[in-house]
Amino acid sequence: MKKLIVLLFVLGTVFSLNAQTSQPLNAMGLNGATGIYVVPTARIAYSDADMGFNVGYHTNFFKPANAGKTDANHLLQINFSFLRMIELSGTFDIQPEYTYGASEPNDFMIGAKFQLPFGSIPIALGANYQALNFGDDYADTTAFQIYTAITYRSDLFGWPADTTLVVGHTFREDQNHSNIDFGMGFDLIIFPSVTGNFVHFLMDFANFSYSDQPWGANALGRGVLNTGLRLDLSQIPNLNRFTFVLDVLLIDAFDTSRSFGMGVCFGGSF
Repeated sequence: MKKLIVLLFVLGTVFSLNAQTSQPLNAMGLNGATGIYVVPTARIAYSDADMGFNVGYHTNFFKPANAGKTDANHLLQINFSFLRMIELSGTFDIQPEYTYGASEPNDFMIGAKFQLPFGSIPIALGANYQALNFGDDYADTTAFQIYTAITYRSDLFGWPADTTLVVGHTFREDQNHSNIDFGMGFDLIIFPSVTGNFVHFLMDFANFSYSDQPWGANALGRGVLNTGLRLDLSQIPNLNRFTFVLDVLLIDAFDTSRSFGMGVCFGGSF
């Protein structure tokens, strides 16, 4: 684990040697915040507009150990940005009934992110509250995460990329621990000379997931690597006023607990 974290940090440092000026793609991750998959970036959805919104949907196909079939969850997401520096997000996670043995397995998450209004490299402070196994107007358990994120433009073999580092802590109900949340993510535009800024290769690695009880691989106590492609359909001329993104991803790509996911994000600013 420690060796992989060091390797990812070194790679991120190398990638950042050549700054890029291409416009970054700011789309929602699995928890509704602007990010990669489970790692939030330091950017908000619309840092160049006074107001903006995104709506999204993601689903993960996964076969848990306590079930004999592959099933899927449904992540319904919404995201607002204000004043070029504030972002609010919300996600309702509809999970199959046998998840964690809970009679009400659905989760509700709300998040906030503040992008610091200075410096050339985006830095953000964020938090999210998780109401887990939510039903009958209350949650069986809760979790609360705080984090700091740094995102910087980078270059890999002439291809524009973003690198994000996240450090934080998750407070779990009735659990006292000193574990530090750590995550790192990459957003790389592949073959830009052929496809423009259309196709992004995404990868993140973290010892936390999009919630404390995710559908799919749980990174608690270990690290999980997620990877996939993000298609930026707003590069189509008639759609360039909007954010329009399609995701195809693997959660826990290198383990037997892997799951396959898909998603869409759509929004705009004004």
